[in-house]
Amino acid sequence: MSQIITELTGVSRTMILTLRGRADEQLHPHPLFQDPLAVEWSKLLPWDNGLEAIYRKSKLTQTSFAVRAYHHDQIASRHIANHSNSVVVELGAGLSTRFHRIGENTYRWLELDLPAVTELRHKLDTQTQQHRFISASVMDFDWMNAVPDVAPENILFIAEGLLPYFERNEVQHLVSQMRSRFSGALLVMDILGNCGKLASKDFSQIQAPHKWYAKNEQEVTAMGLHLVNVSCLYQLYPEHWHWQLRLPLKLLTHLSYFRNGYLILETKII
Repeated sequence: MSQIITELTGVSRTMILTLRGRADEQLHPHPLFQDPLAVEWSKLLPWDNGLEAIYRKSKLTQTSFAVRAYHHDQIASRHIANHSNSVVVELGAGLSTRFHRIGENTYRWLELDLPAVTELRHKLDTQTQQHRFISASVMDFDWMNAVPDVAPENILFIAEGLLPYFERNEVQHLVSQMRSRFSGALLVMDILGNCGKLASKDFSQIQAPHKWYAKNEQEVTAMGLHLVNVSCLYQLYPEHWHWQLRLPLKLLTHLSYFRNGYLILETKII
């Protein structure tokens, strides 16, 4: 297949970064996961100087994307193993290849994203009855009608790297809508703390500014979510980070300011 021409802008453009991060994970001596589709798709999609500037700015970048993806994989795998009618819904899925890594035993797997992203996915991937693509904004709540009618505890919503691009009141509105429809379901989400503002300028330059910075996980519980587990991204899988970063990360993340810089929250919608 020849290279695909896309006109992705704003937040949608960032999915090329995370795709590249997963593809490059295969170059690690001991990769966290195998993702041949990420390698294939990354070669087919355009790369530009704006993305390069972000991707190469820090030794943290590629590992951050890989560790985040792997940790979400682990959460989703546990959910699938524990529920015979498991449903996984990726919100703002981008070019996620998670279904192809771990989703074989799900009842249904839905990937939701904007029309331009879904159109691109149709060029790269194949929709099936088990694995469906939904073209909509996460803030267009009609997408909830597409979620299979199963007991809520069977449903896992994944918002990987998504919610910081929205205002806090928009996130609250989304959570409120989900509470009215899916009480008892699980929602795994990422939040940026004030420390995350250090990278905000880079993303603003590609018209994808972060808008919501949470002080800590208690800000999320106030929205009507019950915390199941909280993980600091930079404390996960310490042996996988560049050796020069391991000790600084270990020390810095004992300070709440840095610990809260990037959290992955497993929550229950109540």
